[in-house]
Amino acid sequence: MRKIFCFRFFYITVPFIFQCAQAQSDHFAFAVTASKKGGTEWIAFRKIDTRSGDFSNILMSLPEKNQDLINRSAYQVNAIKDISRTAKNAQFAVSQQPFTVMGNSVAAIAYDGKRNRLYFTPMSSDQLRYIDLSTMQINNDLDQYFSLAGKYDFNYSGPINRLVIAPDDYGYTITTDGDHLIRFTTDETPRLTDLGKLIDDPLNKDMSIHNPCSTAGGDIIADDAGHLYLICASNKVFKIDISSRLTTYLTTISELPARFTTSGAAVSDDGKIIVSSVLYSDAYFIVDPETWSASPSPAGREIYGSADLASSNALHEKSTTRSSLFWNKSKENHSKIRVFPNPLMFDRVSVQFNDLPPGNYIIQLSDLFGQKVLEQKSAISGNNQIETLQIPHFTAQGFYYVRVLNESKSVISIQKLVVERW
Repeated sequence: MRKIFCFRFFYITVPFIFQCAQAQSDHFAFAVTASKKGGTEWIAFRKIDTRSGDFSNILMSLPEKNQDLINRSAYQVNAIKDISRTAKNAQFAVSQQPFTVMGNSVAAIAYDGKRNRLYFTPMSSDQLRYIDLSTMQINNDLDQYFSLAGKYDFNYSGPINRLVIAPDDYGYTITTDGDHLIRFTTDETPRLTDLGKLIDDPLNKDMSIHNPCSTAGGDIIADDAGHLYLICASNKVFKIDISSRLTTYLTTISELPARFTTSGAAVSDDGKIIVSSVLYSDAYFIVDPETWSASPSPAGREIYGSADLASSNALHEKSTTRSSLFWNKSKENHSKIRVFPNPLMFDRVSVQFNDLPPGNYIIQLSDLFGQKVLEQKSAISGNNQIETLQIPHFTAQGFYYVRVLNESKSVISIQKLVVERW
């Protein structure tokens, strides 16, 4: 009884917490640009007014060849430590080739509005750093490297070029190959944790998150329901469930110029997505997350190509009012198929058919890897008819799919079901 009470308390209070978090939104974003329009050294930090489209003057510019910011010695010391720590397993070794200096161009930024910090990683290192915007001082002594957390070779895999601070107060990055979802804390002593390899949704088919030819570059943003959205340089969009690492290909952004490749993304105060490009500086673009179509930004005084963007805003998933760790309700719950209760704490789940033609239907339950757990045939004869699935008692806690197919075996609904075991 106490557990059920705690769950109900969570059910009631978490929406209120999220609503409070959403009450205030910033109408600006940070951008990494060149010092001068048309330049290619991404070392200047500016602000964008997302309502007017205006770029500010340079807030801070990193010196192009300041070796102190490279901090090679710290990287080499930690690399040696990691080699000795993992030598027994022989599964990973940091490259012992000479450290390559690529200047101080910034690879990625993320804005922590709560602490007024701008986290960033340079092209020349995968070390996590931040600028204290209250003092405009750079902290590059965090002693944290993404490749050491993920046990991969930075020299081989390349820089960290996408970062975000999510509403859960953690920062996240995704490596180019999709093999590492890495989280970092935003407290005074940040720590990096590799959450594991992203898992392709079976529906992705050829659009795998592990295809670096189409998923490289770009940036990530977060929503208020436990998801990240990766917008790749190719303008493809993937949705990642942080808790399960399930990654679903959504679409490719439409109405962008032919030579526009996304390099930065941030959420505006009105719930739209701003995208920028290093190759296209005539405008940045505003993307509607409902349709994933783009339109040019407001015309500012001067537009800069931008290597990355960051804001403190998050997308608001209107159909989700609880953390997706315990509850994930897709928009399809409001259409012709309703699955409840969700999360499921016992072994019976109901599937309600609304406004569908009479006939024979198939209900399938499968796991995240597409393996079928059960299948049930149902003859639907009336509106709002409810069919009950008896979930095997040995079914493990986790995320599952409920699929409904018609007589021709065409999928008419797919919804995620959370199975809880107390």
